[in-house]
Amino acid sequence: MILTVTLNPSMDSIYFTDTFTLGEMNRCSNPVKAVGGKGINAGRTAAILGSDVTTLGVLAGINGELIQSALEHEPFNTDFLAISGESRNAVTVMDQEKNQTEIVELGPEITEKTAQQIIEKVIEFSSQQKKRPIIALCGSANTKNERLYQDYLQKLQAQLGSEIKILTDISGTQLQYVLQGTTKPFFIKPNIHEFAELLGIPIRSKNDVVEHLNHPLLQGIPFILVSCGGDGAVAKYNEQIFDVIIPPIDIINPTGSGDATVGGIAFAIDQGLSIEETLRYGMACGMSNALEQAVGYVSIESVESLKNNILLKEIK
Repeated sequence: MILTVTLNPSMDSIYFTDTFTLGEMNRCSNPVKAVGGKGINAGRTAAILGSDVTTLGVLAGINGELIQSALEHEPFNTDFLAISGESRNAVTVMDQEKNQTEIVELGPEITEKTAQQIIEKVIEFSSQQKKRPIIALCGSANTKNERLYQDYLQKLQAQLGSEIKILTDISGTQLQYVLQGTTKPFFIKPNIHEFAELLGIPIRSKNDVVEHLNHPLLQGIPFILVSCGGDGAVAKYNEQIFDVIIPPIDIINPTGSGDATVGGIAFAIDQGLSIEETLRYGMACGMSNALEQAVGYVSIESVESLKNNILLKEIK
């Protein structure tokens, strides 16, 4: 069982065009439309692979109604709270040179009351399951509370026990406060640029990542995955460190690949797979998503094919 939390769902529109020029008329075909948001994308990936998934979060306004209607056709269960405001739109433009331009709205405000309602939903849902679910806290939140996710981690572990596996796919100030707190998540997934920003240290290569995986800010986190784009990733699981090498692919749309990676990781943990298979599933899902036009979608066939071509080198 997997529960994902998305505090800022979106209606995604992905445009594919031969050229994209600022300040000029840009014509393109009709967009690919899908419901997005990191937790929704991760949940979709895990559900496609076969996990029992529930996605939880907030929806607002007319866009929220459209998103709710679209969610009825998804391969997972949903439990969304209606709030005031307007759920956001997210527009991605992919040109022939694989340049990716994104315009993402702010989304509705997560007030203190809304934040409390959501965490109560998560705790109630999790408490009702025979086995504690894997919980994935994913994405941005339009909130004045910069410690929102830190607060969530503390409340979840206090109510559900310290053994609960909480995956986080967040960044910026929210992640900084999470790592500064005494309650740590089971898993984090910064990319190499976010990793450098997080530690306040120049990070330019996998070797640099490996050198700083024991940074004091990262202590107490069992599973760290630093994605490095086409170079794959570096992973630390307890005391094991892996160089994750991926095969080259002809990318169609990389938007949502990080979310799909989290979905693959959650699926593998849910299935009780080894760390090696977990890494292969995560990276294969990220690549499979990049081979699709839509965001947060994977093909089981491509995941199975890709994961057999992922090389893991343990770094002693």
